Amino acid sequence: MKKNHSLSFSGRVLFIVGTCVFVNTGCSHSPQDEVVKTAYYHSYGPQMVETDWENQGSTGEVVDVLKNGVEVRREYVGGVLDGTSSWTFPHSKIAERVEEYKNGQRVTSTTNYETGSPKIQEEWFANDQRVVRTWYEDGAPRFIEEYSGEKLIDGQYLTIDGDVESVVLAGLGARIERSRSGTLLSREQLSGSRVIATEAFYPNGQLREAMSFKEGLRNGQCRRYAESGEPLSIEQWTKGVVDGAQLFFEDGQPIRQIPYASGKKEGVELHFRPGTEEVVEEISWHQNLRHGPSKTYIGGEVHSEWYWRGSKTSEQQYLARIGSPEIASS
Repeated sequence: MKKNHSLSFSGRVLFIVGTCVFVNTGCSHSPQDEVVKTAYYHSYGPQMVETDWENQGSTGEVVDVLKNGVEVRREYVGGVLDGTSSWTFPHSKIAERVEEYKNGQRVTSTTNYETGSPKIQEEWFANDQRVVRTWYEDGAPRFIEEYSGEKLIDGQYLTIDGDVESVVLAGLGARIERSRSGTLLSREQLSGSRVIATEAFYPNGQLREAMSFKEGLRNGQCRRYAESGEPLSIEQWTKGVVDGAQLFFEDGQPIRQIPYASGKKEGVELHFRPGTEEVVEEISWHQNLRHGPSKTYIGGEVHSEWYWRGSKTSEQQYLARIGSPEIASS
């Protein structure tokens, strides 16, 4: 694939198709996608009826007006998409989506902003190679990425001021996502074209969530924060399931700690008095069921309840079952 690292945009405006309005695709349509008017044009320009258009080789342009006010224009050669297919914004002449076809194969597509300026463009090459270019709302380049199949191989990421803030080379580096106005949204760390860590941010730039991954699954610690910067939770994950102590906060202080093993509650859950590390409640769990003593600490006194595999019982019955190997293992 010939690589083109230029982020300039020239030629006709293009965009990605996001609605199911192709002919003979078998897609289901919402009532708003219903065609209320269709016109057929010869490749030389004059309008004609459908039968004449088909009899003359189904070559030219078909224009549909949809119930929601979208105008769809498609160019054909011999009944096969070839040229430009476009979709306007509802009740507007501005193109929201346009696709370029060659002999029925989509080769380029772009999505536009409401102003008609390009937002994202995709270009397809042989051997499942693909290039993605994006722009900020003011027209400044945002990033360019090169893919092999679904694997990100190379990428270059720019601030709204045009500064390169990150690159991905041969599947290694940081992928930056910013909003249409330039606000930082997320950062993904890649190795071997796979995400190994992510960070998501609030509009004010405060870290919202940080997570690590292994082989595409959540693995390790996940930290979440309020927009003020105070912690909300610290979670432990192993191969995509919660595993270990999950700690939750209120007003920046620990309020609850829940133990997990392989995705199920296992151990003693602790509740803390707000603003302190004093334990006010303990709940025993086994295989995601309340099992054992649950204790509440009120005014210096301990109030206990007992459970056996999710069902409330008495302390005597619980201890008797624990002491009976047959019952304990059943």
